[in-house]
Amino acid sequence: MKRLSTVCLLAVFHLSHSPVRACTLWAAAGDEWVKGGGTLIVKNRDWRPDHQQEVRLTTPKSGFRYFGLYALGKTSSGIKAGINEHGLVVVTATAGAIPEKERVKMKGAGGVTSRLLSGCDSVESALQKKELFVGPQYIMLADRKHIAYVEIGDKGRHAIRCVDKGILYHTNHYLEPSMLEWNRAIGESSRIRCERIKELLEGTPRPYTLNDFAAMSKDQHAGPDNSIHRTGSSEKVSATLACWIVALPPEGSPRLWLRILNPGKPERLIEADVDDIFAGKRQDLFVKEK
Repeated sequence: MKRLSTVCLLAVFHLSHSPVRACTLWAAAGDEWVKGGGTLIVKNRDWRPDHQQEVRLTTPKSGFRYFGLYALGKTSSGIKAGINEHGLVVVTATAGAIPEKERVKMKGAGGVTSRLLSGCDSVESALQKKELFVGPQYIMLADRKHIAYVEIGDKGRHAIRCVDKGILYHTNHYLEPSMLEWNRAIGESSRIRCERIKELLEGTPRPYTLNDFAAMSKDQHAGPDNSIHRTGSSEKVSATLACWIVALPPEGSPRLWLRILNPGKPERLIEADVDDIFAGKRQDLFVKEK
């Protein structure tokens, strides 16, 4: 596997010091890397703490059912991480290296996460949906055998990295050599989190477990605005609002570990076999919070 050991430092650009609404994504695949084999994938969701989140099981008019974490509210609502009944996981992150005023002018496909979850049964099939790879963002994918990410620029420009043995990680700037031109301004937080998740992955004995990845997701090494787990230096900047982890073994049910940190409410921890969710055995997950 071509390692990403130095990719965070491939280019020198102007660094933006304002915390952006962002996320940290990472994954591992293969017997040497994941205990028991299969894959692990994580999304730490960072956003301004001005809304709530909930879980939903969605049955589309056509395609596969999927379960996911949804943001509620007037801004940035919708699904933020999900897994479908075939065991495809889809998570995304903001292309914060492109200033927002420029990014909003770039046409996107819309509903990419839900369209991939409802229409694809594997990483391989998802990577064929190139018509969806328009509009700047980063997508990370996992099934039982593969992990991948897609970096998307403007007008269909994109780059794909897919492995069946090894690790991948991403924050909010472009890593692939063919996409570095889109790094208009690499945010300080994105750079620090990218370096830190690389450090944690390389410093943790492997094969990794779900608990290892959960521990990484709580890391506060770089303070309130630049850590993997961000507490936010004020209510006006991003904080970590959820951590979504899925372990996908070679056989048997995927395992979900989901930590929800809704503003003003107690932390909620969900641990479940994904097959039980799709079989209707975990209706307790959908009880509305008071």
